[in-house]
Amino acid sequence: MKALMKTTVAAAVLASAVFANAAEAQQKVGVVSLQNIFQQLPQAQEISTRLQEEFKDDFAELDKMTAELQSLQEKAERDAQIMSPSERLELSREIELLETRRQLKYKALREDSERRQNEERNRLMMEIAREAQAVARDQGFDLVINGQSVLYAGENLDLTDAVVAKMTGGN
Repeated sequence: MKALMKTTVAAAVLASAVFANAAEAQQKVGVVSLQNIFQQLPQAQEISTRLQEEFKDDFAELDKMTAELQSLQEKAERDAQIMSPSERLELSREIELLETRRQLKYKALREDSERRQNEERNRLMMEIAREAQAVARDQGFDLVINGQSVLYAGENLDLTDAVVAKMTGGN
């Protein structure tokens, strides 16, 4: 009875190991580089162009403030000898006020443009991830790993070009 039990347990362990190896052999693993896809897409350039247009007026206003500040600083240096102390003080305060406004404007503009850039980038990265999943499903992959986490993968496992083709209408 004990011998039969040992044989049955050994057979079950051996069978499960064989089936586990067979199941592993059937899994198809792929790799996709999301960052490379992002860089290759024309949508990424469109985002950049659209954001430049969106913030064009604000950057122009900032440039105007910078030019005005330079002009006032040059005037202060040039006319310092002929200005009265009260005029110098008034001009100095005007320069400080303008510099403070310019710095605040620059900081707000930088934060707003970075926020919008991140929003647009995240939106496109989500679209890339959805398309990568669709390509993986269509090609029968069981698992897809981000290429930046992989040291080596054969070309036949790389889905990057297929995702780029699908997103650019090449498929």
